[in-house]
Amino acid sequence: MFENISTTDFFILSGAVVFLYILMYPQFQMRSARRKRISSIREMEKKWGTKVLTMIHRKEAISMFGVSVYQYIDIEDAEEILRGIREAKNKPVDLIIHTPGGHLHASVQIARALKNHTAKTRVFVPHYSMSGGTIIALGADEIIMDKDASLGPVDPQVGDMLRGVFPAPSWLHVARKKGLEADDVTLMMGDISEKALNFTRDVLNELLDGKFDDKDKQEKVIDKLSGGEMIHAQLISAGDAKKLGLPVSTELPPEIHEFMKNYRAIRPNVEYAEH
Repeated sequence: MFENISTTDFFILSGAVVFLYILMYPQFQMRSARRKRISSIREMEKKWGTKVLTMIHRKEAISMFGVSVYQYIDIEDAEEILRGIREAKNKPVDLIIHTPGGHLHASVQIARALKNHTAKTRVFVPHYSMSGGTIIALGADEIIMDKDASLGPVDPQVGDMLRGVFPAPSWLHVARKKGLEADDVTLMMGDISEKALNFTRDVLNELLDGKFDDKDKQEKVIDKLSGGEMIHAQLISAGDAKKLGLPVSTELPPEIHEFMKNYRAIRPNVEYAEH
């Protein structure tokens, strides 16, 4: 069959086969993993009688050549989650979330949709749900975390490409300390930061409404989460969240961790034998 193929043609054909393998293999892996995830979601829905949604942001080989990229909350996530909540109708909604955060407006949209849903809503946090992910969790009736999982502060981040992005309370601190001696950009960032903080506080008040009998306690929680007392990357454990008075449980169903195994990176850095 290959008697009339020249050496050059053979190498071209071989190169094409290798290229197609490199191109298609990661896609086959992704599709196989997605089938397993959808199967797990259906099993959880059947067992719990809820609409199960997921928003998982982690380093995965998702591009054409399996190059790892990082993901975060964006408007497309908000569109899909809102669509899923609408499809749930009067059924309870469970959202499995794993995220470093992302766009504020997308996070607020998702949180409000959970808050306004007619049936019970739960957010499951197997590892972490930081920044915008914490805002989303606050919109649910109940937050169920692994005992070692974390939430995070929700102080808005403000900045530009030249100066960098910093917490709004820090911009305000510098602008107020320097006063009129501050440069125009710092004063402008201080003004934007004040508006961003006011908006964030309004959102937190909206999401936490009805979860605290004591309004002073609610204000203290809002100050803690948004006021810049903590650095933006600081971890809030399940125990810390309980002490704040948030509706947190650590009774995370084992199905959640089993489900998360379907998101392992194609080239993991950590390996161990499972029993």
